[in-house]
Amino acid sequence: MTNALRLISTLIVICASTFSCVSVKLATPESSRATGVRFEAPGNGFEKDKREDVDQAWRQPKNGNVISYLSDCQDVTDPTLDSIVQGAMSGLNAMTIDSSETTTIQDREGRRVMASGKVDGVASRLDLLVFKRNHCIFMLSYVGVEKAFPQNHADFKKFISGFRAP
Repeated sequence: MTNALRLISTLIVICASTFSCVSVKLATPESSRATGVRFEAPGNGFEKDKREDVDQAWRQPKNGNVISYLSDCQDVTDPTLDSIVQGAMSGLNAMTIDSSETTTIQDREGRRVMASGKVDGVASRLDLLVFKRNHCIFMLSYVGVEKAFPQNHADFKKFISGFRAP
């Protein structure tokens, strides 16, 4: 994987987990990661990518696309879904919202946003699903460079359909 692809995936995942632009921060000392999450790891050549900034991540080595999920439980700040989405997308410069919808996942309201922009000057895309369940925030994301993004988007949709928060 090129350094640009690695940088893009790292920057977006890091930005998604810190929310510095809106003063919302996941994983505060008062919070913890969710236990009992069930999912099917992405197939289609994705490899587990060990990261400390998310619960789980998988990278497609041929194109650098990344699927990940992050959880934060018992966060005393209780940010809104819109604040979480805004913070997650703060790493995209010249950002354009391609689509945004309120959706239901596991009987909870969620936000699903697809956005385009640039990270370090490289055209990138992000598909993000955020929801809350049982005092936890869950953020599922798919990140890739613009030209490779469509290649694994179906893998992310399958990941979402099999994801079960406790």
